Parts: sequence; C-alpha cells; structure tokens
Amino acid sequence: APQAQPNPPKTDIRTEAAKQPEVVQTADLAAKLQGIEAKSSLKVEQVSNNQSQALLTGTLSLDAFVDFKQPLKATLTVRNPSTQAVALRYHSGMTADLLLTTVQGKRLWAWSDDMMFTQALRDTQLAAGEELVVRFAIPAKALAGIPNEGAHLEAQFAAKALESELPAMAPVVYLLTLE
Repeated sequence: APQAQPNPPKTDIRTEAAKQPEVVQTADLAAKLQGIEAKSSLKVEQVSNNQSQALLTGTLSLDAFVDFKQPLKATLTVRNPSTQAVALRYHSGMTADLLLTTVQGKRLWAWSDDMMFTQALRDTQLAAGEELVVRFAIPAKALAGIPNEGAHLEAQFAAKALESELPAMAPVVYLLTLE
C-alpha cells in the first residue's frame, strides 16, 4: 500500500525573500520610492557653467518633471560660438556623459554605466555656429537615490580639442533637490 507523504512545513515567504539580496534591494527601493512620493517636485539650480574657460558652450535642459516613477529626459546642447571650426578628438564612441553624484562627490549613477562604446579614436570638427545635441534619460531608480541634501547632475562632453590647451567644453552642473 502506498504511504501518504507528509505535508511539507509551510514557509513564511517573507523569510525566504529576506534570504535573497536582490529581493531585499527591490523592497528597499520600493520603500524609498514610496517615501519620496510625498515629495512632489524636483528643484533644479545651476551650480557652475564656466563657459569662458572653454572653446565650446554647453547647455543642459531638463524636460518637465512628472513624478518619481518615470525617467527624466535631459538634453545637452554643445555649441561652437566662434567664427572658426573646432577640431575635436573622441577617445571612444561616447560623445558625452551625464553623472549624478552626492554633494560630497560620491557617484550615484552615470548614463554610461549601462552602455558600451567602441574603443576607437574619432576625429571630427564642429563648424562655427554649429550645435551638437545629445539626449539622455535619467531612470527613476537614479532619481530615487537623491539624498535629502540633494545631488549634482553633471553633463560632461567627451571630446578633447586638438588645437588648443583649453578644454573643449566645461562641465555643466546642476543641483537637484527634492521638495
């Protein structure tokens, strides 16, 4: 006669989830997102933009902030204000990067973190008056990582000027704070 199998003991799903770090991290992120949902807006202040010390000018614009569940779109516009073309060299396929750091400088997120770029030199020119536009999306999880004292959002142009000691473009830095 077949023997009856004893019922396995019931497992508390919360205990099992706690044993899996990625589940705990997801739960922590969800809790953090719930906490910042009470904050309804993102305040943006320009911190630095030393355009006079570079060949090209950079402006960073952010789309309207909707909420902490959606990515925030950002656009970097690099412009050559001079009457001469500027020769540029890129050391990879990356044209620009966007970084989110604490006010103390600890890196929280970078657009390039999840990207792969060709490792080849690339020489080009930006003609007089010409603009180059680079678009980014800042994911909700990066926005959720903004500490109470705020974070710096920094746009960096990857090219180096070939015929000048000046930087091609000075970084554009904003302070982002939750309100």
